[in-house]
Amino acid sequence: MTCAEAREWMLEADQTDLNGATESELSLHVRTCARCRRAAHRILEEEQVLWGVLAAATPRCGADEAVGLVRRRAWRRRWMWRAAPLAAAAVVAVALIARREHVQRSLPPASAPSIRSGRSGLAVEGPPGRSVAVFQTDNPDIVVIWFF
Repeated sequence: MTCAEAREWMLEADQTDLNGATESELSLHVRTCARCRRAAHRILEEEQVLWGVLAAATPRCGADEAVGLVRRRAWRRRWMWRAAPLAAAAVVAVALIARREHVQRSLPPASAPSIRSGRSGLAVEGPPGRSVAVFQTDNPDIVVIWFF
């Protein structure tokens, strides 16, 4: 076998032929020819690199596991979109309640306002910390008292 024939066969040869481990014509030639032996070893080395790259590129999990993972992520994403407005509303509610308590604590204690109605002589006293408004109507027997 010539070197040119051996090089053509090397591209399609089995690893055992390239190592010179069989009794084929190519294997016998690789054992006796140093130049073809170097070429065969380069092919084997590149083949090992290729297998390493392919092994790194293979998925780490099966198709069923991948589908389950995608479903779990989609479920989490859906709940995040639903829970985010609720969480924001809770934060705003807590902030408003805390602010209201802070404002109520910072106000001086007010005595109950006393309002006298002009025509009817009605005196209205509001609860502590609240305001009172008295509205007269056209009818002298009707007075609107508003606590706020």
